[in-house]
Amino acid sequence: MARTITVTTSLGTKWEAYSQTLLKMHVPEWPRVIIDGRCDWTPTGFVTKVLSLDSDYICHVDEDCFVSSREALLKLVAIFENDPSVVAAGIPDGGYYYRERNPAALNLFFIMFRTESLAKAWAQLERGEECSFQPEYAKEVTRQWPNLDLGRVNCDLVEPYYPLFWNMIKNGGKFFYLGEKLDSKRWSSTVLLPSGEAIAEHMWYLRNWFSKKTMQGHDSRNVDRYLNLQRHLHRTYLTKIEFWWNFGVFNLRRFYRRLRP
Repeated sequence: MARTITVTTSLGTKWEAYSQTLLKMHVPEWPRVIIDGRCDWTPTGFVTKVLSLDSDYICHVDEDCFVSSREALLKLVAIFENDPSVVAAGIPDGGYYYRERNPAALNLFFIMFRTESLAKAWAQLERGEECSFQPEYAKEVTRQWPNLDLGRVNCDLVEPYYPLFWNMIKNGGKFFYLGEKLDSKRWSSTVLLPSGEAIAEHMWYLRNWFSKKTMQGHDSRNVDRYLNLQRHLHRTYLTKIEFWWNFGVFNLRRFYRRLRP
C-alpha cells in the first residue's frame, strides 16, 4: 500500500483544527505533520521537515484547505500509482480567477508530490542547480486544461518556489493538473478530479480571515465567507461524534503549540 503523509504549515488559527479534523476523518491512515508557520515562514519550508519521513507521497494541504472526499483522495494517489511519470499533482498557478501567473507551475495550497522526485529536485536546488522556465513546459497544462483562461496568464510573473517545479520537469517528470471551480457562495476554490469529483475546498485570504472588509471582487466580507464555511461544516457533521471529538483534540493541540515559546 502506498505510504502518503500530509503536511500543513499553520498560523495556528482555528481553521487548522477544522482542516486537520477532516484529514483525520477522511484518511486516518495518513500521518499528519503540522509545521508552525508563525516565524521564519517560507513557501517551501515544509519540504525539509518531511523528506526524511518514510513516504511514497507527500501531500501539502494549507490550513484553509478542507478535504471533502476519501474516495477522491485515494483516486488521486492511484493516478501516481498507475503512471510513474507523474511527479506532482495540483492546481495550475495561473489561468483562473485567483491566480494569474505561470500555469505550468502548481499552487501549493493543495499539492501532492512523489517523494522520490521531490527529494531529487530539492537536492539539486540545495546544490545551486536551479532550472529556469522553458516555453515547452507549458504544453502539458494547455493539453490538460484546454479552457485555460489565457487572459489570466503571465509567465513573466514568478514565485520563489517555481525553480523546484522546473527542476522536476527537467528531470523527466510530468504534472497532473487538477481542476478548479470558483464557488461564488464563499468565493472559494473547489479542487476537482477530471471526473468532476471534489477533493477539497480552499478559502484564500487566511491571514485576514477575521477581516470585516470585502476583498476586491467579492460581494461579502472576508469574515462572513469563513463563517459561512463554519456553518456548512457544522451542519454537515452535526451528528458525527467523531468529528467533534477530533475537532476538540486538534484545538487543544493548537492552543498548546501557541503557548509554547
